Amino acid sequence: MINKFKKFLKQVQDDGVAVLCRCHAELVSASKSCCLILFFYYTTANAQQLVSQPFVGHTTKNEINIWCLFKDVDTVYIKNSDNQTKSFIYKKENCYKSYLPVNCRFDALQENQSYHFQYSFNNIDFFPLISAKTNNDSISNFSFLAGSCAFVPTGANAMMKPGTSLAIFDYMKKDSANFMLWLGDNLYYLLDYRSYKTQLKHNIKTRLKTPISAFLNSKQQYAIWDDHDYGSDNSDGTFKHKESSLNVFQQFWSNPKNGTHNYYTFHQQDCQFFMLDDRYNNEKDKTVLGKTQLDWLKESLLQSNATFKFICIGMQALNPVSYLECFYKTEKEYKELIAFIKEHRISGILFLSGDRHHGELMKIQEPNLYPLYDFTTSPLTMYPIKLSTKSSEYNNPNKVAGTYFPSYNYGKISIEGEPKNRKCVLELKDNKGKTIWTHEILAKDLK
Repeated sequence: MINKFKKFLKQVQDDGVAVLCRCHAELVSASKSCCLILFFYYTTANAQQLVSQPFVGHTTKNEINIWCLFKDVDTVYIKNSDNQTKSFIYKKENCYKSYLPVNCRFDALQENQSYHFQYSFNNIDFFPLISAKTNNDSISNFSFLAGSCAFVPTGANAMMKPGTSLAIFDYMKKDSANFMLWLGDNLYYLLDYRSYKTQLKHNIKTRLKTPISAFLNSKQQYAIWDDHDYGSDNSDGTFKHKESSLNVFQQFWSNPKNGTHNYYTFHQQDCQFFMLDDRYNNEKDKTVLGKTQLDWLKESLLQSNATFKFICIGMQALNPVSYLECFYKTEKEYKELIAFIKEHRISGILFLSGDRHHGELMKIQEPNLYPLYDFTTSPLTMYPIKLSTKSSEYNNPNKVAGTYFPSYNYGKISIEGEPKNRKCVLELKDNKGKTIWTHEILAKDLK
């Protein structure tokens, strides 16, 4: 009898209600208590579920990170094709309602190897989750997307922007780019930044939106934050819930392991990305990065031999006439970084930024240095903002002609060419994937 139950329990989990009917016919002589046990097992097993599509985060030659979201679980087990298994336990005090976000990191993997990941609720029966491949040292053409200012209606916050369309993510999902850089304001807290649980709730509701979930699942994802997914508008280092914000942000993005801070670096072939935190130590234009982060950035740039070095920041980086937040306006930090780049002859630097609710490309010519570019891409779905044609910003002499675009957009950056003759192709695309403008930058011109 026990063996029969084991067989049928396995079938029920695999095949559902249809098997229950067959179970009833074959177990008609079983006791009422056994039937109740079977029913309880079925309902419990089916209550546990994966509720958002998983996605792949940071990946190296020997490491893969994946993110997923579960509901009504006690414990989740995730296993890779090398039979490495990680377990994650639901703890009510750390979670919102019955949801369990999972960031799963597998290391000690083989280079250039495909891995298949599965999940289980009992560490016996496993189901397909996602597949991913570790990196290698080969150099070839690749591309990635970038964007910022993604308003996603999740309830009461919908009043901020009624009728918001998320269709742009369908076009981004179809793009052949290898990965995505989220450049801040990846969601918009309303008043829910004021507690850990409400921050969790907002992030979970965002991930339950099908267009968001489907896009995340389509390619690798990396993220930094800006003010609206950190706290309130223009919030800085004095924001009293910043530790909670950091905790929640790190639960929902599978970035490289970075401990108690929110900046990091990663490589993709012959390019290196320096992902900055412009909020945690922000002092209202006096300081954006803080001494520790700025020292880390300088040392990381010094150690890098990447062809292109992308410095990614939530606020705009290079805009001398900006009337809003801008790294250039810190003066001391900006000048210190530029002096360091000059002194050590660091080549290949490009800035990527968001925040401004329009797209554009800035070009700054510092004395005794190659041109510095700042590619700003914004907004994905939040309100676009048009500059007055009489404003100094609209007539900014540092703006590359023809690149200002005051509507929904995202960026695509392609790295092309032979290892000794690489170029970076910047594209701004509208909310239907149409290319608005293209600008090429040769690696040899950034030396």
